[in-house]
Amino acid sequence: MVVGAHPTRSDRPIDFFISYSPADERWATWLAWEFEAAGYRTLLQAWDFVAGTNFIDFMDRGVREAEVVVAVLSERYLHSTYGKLEWQAALRADPDGTGNKLVTVRVEDCPIDGLLATITYVDLVGVDDPAQARNRVLDRIREALDGRAKPMRQPVFPHHPADPHGVLAAPATGAPAPRRARRTPINPPPFPPAAAAPPTARSTVTVSR
Repeated sequence: MVVGAHPTRSDRPIDFFISYSPADERWATWLAWEFEAAGYRTLLQAWDFVAGTNFIDFMDRGVREAEVVVAVLSERYLHSTYGKLEWQAALRADPDGTGNKLVTVRVEDCPIDGLLATITYVDLVGVDDPAQARNRVLDRIREALDGRAKPMRQPVFPHHPADPHGVLAAPATGAPAPRRARRTPINPPPFPPAAAAPPTARSTVTVSR
């Protein structure tokens, strides 16, 4: 790279690799957009798996290089062979859980058992407000990266009525806007529960899991 040149998007470390079933692509792209709007870098099949990409190498790179693997939990994901490989690889990379390598986001009412049941998930089931969903996910992500769950705002003095907004603080303002690259859509994806029409057909080939 030329000295003094700005790094390209591929030069930046990967913050989040989003692991999901193709059936939940609307959720994955919505999450990715919110993460990148907050200044993080994401890696996901919908935007980064372009022609000529080796799928196994793509998965391996995502799990190895990403700071956090974000698994989108649904009935389809729990029965996905590749999804299972991805979240299990994330757990093996952080066996004692101190690094918070795996963060799970539940988007469908489905039973969570086995090793996945030991991970406290972000529950978006029944959440229809995009702002509430965004705050829940970003708060959990910050906790995973920081290694603690200190709130953004000072807790309310106990003798006063509880402040409903004291714990779930809004994300910090002034975060750098993500640099557009890859196949990122021009407009942000709609919040999945609010979308009335099914997702449009894609021109690229999606690898079935």
